[in-house]
Amino acid sequence: MTKIPPFRKAVVTFLATSQVPMLEAWKEDDWVKEFFWLDRSGLALPVATQLLDGASTRQQIPDTVLLSLEQRLNDNQRRMSAMLTFQETVQSLLAARHVRFCCLKGFSLIPDCYSAIRERHQVDFDLLIDSRDASRAAAALETLGYKPVHASGSGEMRFVRPWTRHLTANSWLYDVSEGPAVELHTLLWEPETELVEFSLRDGWMADIYMRTVNGVTIPCLAPQWQFLHLLLHVFRHLLDSWVRLLSTYEIAVFLNRERENDELWTRVRWLAEADTQLASACALVLSIVSAEFSARLPSPLGDLCHEYLSWESALWVEHFREEWLYADPPGTKLALLVQRQFCRDRMAWRSYSLRRLFPFRPPHSLSVEAVAQTRLTIHYAIDEVSYQLSRVGYHIASDWNYLRSVARWKQLTHPSGTLPLPYV
Repeated sequence: MTKIPPFRKAVVTFLATSQVPMLEAWKEDDWVKEFFWLDRSGLALPVATQLLDGASTRQQIPDTVLLSLEQRLNDNQRRMSAMLTFQETVQSLLAARHVRFCCLKGFSLIPDCYSAIRERHQVDFDLLIDSRDASRAAAALETLGYKPVHASGSGEMRFVRPWTRHLTANSWLYDVSEGPAVELHTLLWEPETELVEFSLRDGWMADIYMRTVNGVTIPCLAPQWQFLHLLLHVFRHLLDSWVRLLSTYEIAVFLNRERENDELWTRVRWLAEADTQLASACALVLSIVSAEFSARLPSPLGDLCHEYLSWESALWVEHFREEWLYADPPGTKLALLVQRQFCRDRMAWRSYSLRRLFPFRPPHSLSVEAVAQTRLTIHYAIDEVSYQLSRVGYHIASDWNYLRSVARWKQLTHPSGTLPLPYV
């Protein structure tokens, strides 16, 4: 089992409790070592906000650390202001073409999870649209120089604009973006594989809320749909290798801010119970959030977990949750252990798990957004090779960790028997 760096656990405990002493024992060197993780996990900005807003209780935090955190907030303020202006442009184009849409994540989480735009880093735009408007939405984006680079069978489409800057995995996350990618979604649940299918209730389009963020009107999902989508977003990443811890933190904040709103949580439970598998997936994510951030679940959601959390999920949350959550990107494959229960076809699962463990396909490029001139530079070529080698290293290390963990999972789930074939 991979050891979790104590600093990372202290950060999560601080965010869950707002107790500054959780961070006062750490020296400047400790912070410097973990800034990469703080940035990539998305937690640097919430930590900065809580520390800088509590000026009278942060005396033991090194001044250089506070300045670094403040720089992140200030740079992200500029980044997000530019992104908000650009989102307003995209929204105006879509509205002019009579595209029905709303914003997912990002700006739509103000004020449910954040008080200001500087508190959350955003990479791209996620818009939920009516499937009948997909062609008009794509045409609108093309007028801004966007080109489609990915389309899934479920209706998800990703558009990018060429970048001239040379960006790597170590680039400063808080720079103003040359042109954020735009993802168009036609469903609240878009599985990356055909293995996990949910039946969701209809009605999200008929219940759009309008919010004003820094003078810009943002169409958002109603709170019950918003919260369900946050759960589904984390579960979708659970089918992959890594999720930003920020995504689970947002759920915890949402729960705490609306703790007494039983009407909302009753609606969420009603949406989740549209499908037994969906309810089980929501219970798994809620259990992860509750365990990691000590979030007390309101009665309707507590009852949902009591009824639908499987014993496999409960075991995985207890024994493997932290190793998956605290991993550096691109993460680990430990979620395969808990994912198996959501696939009913034994042979399909076996084929899928083998593809995940041994992906005999060319790895993704470092950046599909970079213009051809940038990709031809020697610096880009060196970084591209380094990135490709890192992907090979990731698969070797994560496969070894997964296969080693299978024996432990076997003891937990089948103490007196043999492990079922689909676990490979």
